Amino acid sequence: MSPLGVFSAPENRPPTRKPPGKRRLAALAAALLAAGGLTTLTVVAAPATATTGSALAVAGRGATVPFAEQEAENATTTGTVIGPDRTAGTLAGEASGRKAVTLSGQGQYVEFTLTAAANSLDFRYSLPDNAQGTGITGTISVYVNGTHNRDLTLTSRYGWYYGGYPFSNDPGQGKAHHFYDEVRTLFATTYPAGTKIKLQVDAGDVTPATIDLADFEQVAPAAARPANSVSVTDYGATAGDTSDDAAAFDAAVAAAKSQGKQVWIPAGSFTLNHHITVDQVTIRGAGPWYSELHGARAGLFGKGEPASCSTPTYPGNAAVPGSSTGVGLYDFAIIGEVTARVDCDQANGIGGALGGGSVVQNLWIQHTKVGLWLDGPFDGLTVRGNRILDQTADGLNLHQGISNTLVTNNFLRNTGDDGLAMWAEHDADHHNTFSFNTVLLPILANNIAIYGGHDNTVSDNVVADNQDQGGGLHVANRFSAVPLSGTTTITRNTAIRTGVLDSNWQFGVGAVWFDGRDSAITGRIDVVDNDLVDNNYEGVQFIDGATGDVHFDGLRISGAGTFAWQLQSKPSGTVKNVVATNVGRAGVYNCLGPDALIGLADQGGNSGWTTTFCGSWPTPVYNGDNGGTTTPTTPPTTPPPSGNLALHKGTTASGSQGGFPPGNAVDGNTSSYWESTNNAFPQTLTVDLGGSTSVGRLVLKLPPSNDWGARTQTVTVQGSTDGSSFSTLKSAAGYRFDPASGNSATVTFAAATTRYLRLSFTGNTGWPAGQLAELEAYAS
Repeated sequence: MSPLGVFSAPENRPPTRKPPGKRRLAALAAALLAAGGLTTLTVVAAPATATTGSALAVAGRGATVPFAEQEAENATTTGTVIGPDRTAGTLAGEASGRKAVTLSGQGQYVEFTLTAAANSLDFRYSLPDNAQGTGITGTISVYVNGTHNRDLTLTSRYGWYYGGYPFSNDPGQGKAHHFYDEVRTLFATTYPAGTKIKLQVDAGDVTPATIDLADFEQVAPAAARPANSVSVTDYGATAGDTSDDAAAFDAAVAAAKSQGKQVWIPAGSFTLNHHITVDQVTIRGAGPWYSELHGARAGLFGKGEPASCSTPTYPGNAAVPGSSTGVGLYDFAIIGEVTARVDCDQANGIGGALGGGSVVQNLWIQHTKVGLWLDGPFDGLTVRGNRILDQTADGLNLHQGISNTLVTNNFLRNTGDDGLAMWAEHDADHHNTFSFNTVLLPILANNIAIYGGHDNTVSDNVVADNQDQGGGLHVANRFSAVPLSGTTTITRNTAIRTGVLDSNWQFGVGAVWFDGRDSAITGRIDVVDNDLVDNNYEGVQFIDGATGDVHFDGLRISGAGTFAWQLQSKPSGTVKNVVATNVGRAGVYNCLGPDALIGLADQGGNSGWTTTFCGSWPTPVYNGDNGGTTTPTTPPTTPPPSGNLALHKGTTASGSQGGFPPGNAVDGNTSSYWESTNNAFPQTLTVDLGGSTSVGRLVLKLPPSNDWGARTQTVTVQGSTDGSSFSTLKSAAGYRFDPASGNSATVTFAAATTRYLRLSFTGNTGWPAGQLAELEAYAS
């Protein structure tokens, strides 16, 4: 075991492998000649179950952790095993491996047998909420080898969120999610392998209690105070009470900096009611199981902390401009009191700007809004060997202009948004690396996401079990980020049971997915030697704007509920050694036409994804065998198109506002919309139907919300069979959109055969731009 439980893993960064020369995907293109595409095989169904593969069992990838994990459903129990279930918003669906155990009556238990010596227990559980949304609190009994050892207090006050983003604590809004929490305890002695540790409901204990898993660790003794240090207790901090110790911490930090010493946090629990600003100072604790910082404002921040909400409820520190350097934060816990997501509040564990060789290592961060939300620009930070648990929002976010930062060997579980993210808002994040991390169970969004920036790397990570509106690994031009450029490298990662049914889109998101929502992705992306295991829906997804320079080499898609590839925009680049097995519905989802994959050059070694599908979104089939192995010699017959011909088809526009791309107009979701460049009429929106077909009626929609005032938009409808020569199908006319009558308008014209539909907007009485939530096209 490494000292004080610090994780250990290699940090080497192998050189990027450059794909060799090109050979076009002629055979695959032939298989895709069903422009509207359909699967040519009878679907072989299997039960919709989840695998039991552990994210901690992947050799050579992910964090090297100091604990042994056991799933409750694999332990001895008299409770009820729930799951497997991949449905978001369910207790089983939010459990690790999609299974857990519910203890609903007195005497029921889960009993674990130690596989190695341990002196501590941390377990993940869920209790019900109360009618007010403030949670309930109760106890559970802990037994060791059949003898009662202690009671542990459990609570649901940190879980259970409702409604839409950014969510609330009001059960009346429905859509409950984020059910689980964790509690830990340090035993007085070390128990050997073979010891029985039982969690049991005794008289007076809370029920029902759902147990997901338990982590057992041999925690090293508390560290001694280092030489050449000042202690926070020397400046008035008192452990174990509720008095505010923040002023004492401020004084100790100032003294240590002026004297060239370190700050020491002894064993004990300290309360912070404001953030501590740090610069050119090292703070050490006795270990994350011993030195604990509690309180609603428990957090350590570099300079540059953004202002929090300007209300008394969410106070922020006074602005301290600049960027901190030479900060070391080691060996303590930050356990906050955040019970609601308030995005303008900096209620984070670590924040501000921490560059210049700063290090954050071996921290336990729990119950804050974000574990580490770092605001650039700054250069040079290492985040290593931390545990980030039970967050209301992200686990870690490198926000705008952060460079040469290494985030490695961290363990994250149960975040409320992206687990690890780089967000290049306003200023490019660049030359950063996420490596050897284990990221589990983000309740919203992605395990790991790269939003813009250049020359960043995601390598050797293990991700699993994300829940809604995201996938395992995500690369995108979104959220007004500086567009991707340089080379983004995604290599040697494993994703398990990732990619989910998006609750807004109502179709699956890929385990790996690319989204040019703000603008087409033109920077190079190398996707090398990755494994996508037991994918809930598709393995790889392209959506919104085109992804123009992506290179796959060595991708193993081992199980996909729907497709190996889901094409909702057209990629280009190269593809080599991409092998799909146990695909549920078809190798490729393609409603874009026969040339959808032609931009990817075949470099050989690809198999298991030659069948195609286009149609209504199918339910997943697990352990299927419908991806195909060889290209059909006779292309399948395509049935005549029906329904909305524009749904999920490729779109382009003369211009778009950031965050409102043209793909929003054909995504089937009226809550999202395209908005053209403002104050620049005329503006056009063009959809490629994938093949020439008869069109005679359009339905144009804006979001149905009453937040939209009524307006009239002036629109001309044009059509083309080749994408270059357009004729007028319907002359310019004004169309009234009124939320009181559905906020939609119908356009009819003489049916015409066309492939490309173009709407030209020349006026809008409600906003100086073309706006459209949905363009629906019908034969008549």
